[in-house]
Amino acid sequence: MNDSNLKEFIAAVNAEVDNKIKKIRKQADKSRKEILEKTENEALNNAYSKIKSCVSEEKFKSKMAVSKAEQEARIKVLTHREELVEKIFSSVDEKLKEFTESEKYIGFLSDLLKDENTDSNSVVYLREEDLRYESELRKITGNDCSFEADKSIVYGGLSIYDRTTSVLNNKTIDNMLEEQKENFGSNYRLA
Repeated sequence: MNDSNLKEFIAAVNAEVDNKIKKIRKQADKSRKEILEKTENEALNNAYSKIKSCVSEEKFKSKMAVSKAEQEARIKVLTHREELVEKIFSSVDEKLKEFTESEKYIGFLSDLLKDENTDSNSVVYLREEDLRYESELRKITGNDCSFEADKSIVYGGLSIYDRTTSVLNNKTIDNMLEEQKENFGSNYRLA
């Protein structure tokens, strides 16, 4: 081969090599762009997922905080309500004690017995300290029913038990007060 053919062959080979290098570089650039784009999209998707997760977590934390605050507020309202009810009925306790120590109390006990049909099978239960009114109350019953102390009666009033029918007619202040407390609790809202 001569020198010029050799040069042409080398030039042709170099041209072919340059072409292949250009194609490889072009393909590498394309692949690099695709890989970078794919990596960038994955990074953006991961970032979006993390942001979404953080937002959801913060919403949940916020809801929990609001629920906790509402619950604490309800507890405070209920506690305050109980304190008010306690104050009201504490005042009632004092008034009841004053009433049962007054002269009007025997009239109250008498009125409780007036419309009752009592006989020898009847037992009238009173507070221990109210047994002192037995003689006056016996005048109202007009018979020989018995009078007994009942330690469960705290405030006063009386109960009438019929031994024949086993019926207890509870006319105690304790029972009336308990009914009022139940009625008060269900009918009045205090805040």
